[in-house]
Amino acid sequence: ALRARARILVMGASDWGIGHEVSGTTASGEAFSGSVFTYDEGTKIAVLRTEGEIINTHDVRVLNTEGCANVRSKPPASAVKFEPLPVVDRARSERREEANVKAAQASAANIGVGVTQEAQDIFDAIARTLPCSWEGKVIKVMDEVTIAPPYAVCAGVPGGDARAIERVQKVLVHEKTKLGLK
Repeated sequence: ALRARARILVMGASDWGIGHEVSGTTASGEAFSGSVFTYDEGTKIAVLRTEGEIINTHDVRVLNTEGCANVRSKPPASAVKFEPLPVVDRARSERREEANVKAAQASAANIGVGVTQEAQDIFDAIARTLPCSWEGKVIKVMDEVTIAPPYAVCAGVPGGDARAIERVQKVLVHEKTKLGLK
């Protein structure tokens, strides 16, 4: 442990030079490797670049170098050629951001507000097989069935299908049994 600690202390800006191939483990124990794209000595932040999975692309990783262990730094064989920053496909980035925001919103919508852990467990179990949403503390299933606290009996919505109530009631009983709630 002392050797690793000593190695951490001697790592300086020269070890994180642009173009150096570096590898090691982060303070949390995660392995890293890549080519140093840039390094900020004041914040001890390095940006590493690795080949991407798609041809002619690169993955970029921002790394807090403080606390890194077992760091190996190999300087480039020849002078570093400074390239212009890579082009960012703005439309693709916006689509990815939009998709991630929608996914986060959908995930947040599946978390009941002011409900018990038991209610959330029931919701999560039913949601694995049937589309569900929260309406306050009431679980709404397939837009046709509601399950209100204490989450033991299903009720239909006006104009809903009576068979849906039976189906959801069976699923509810089964899932509560699996959860050890009955």
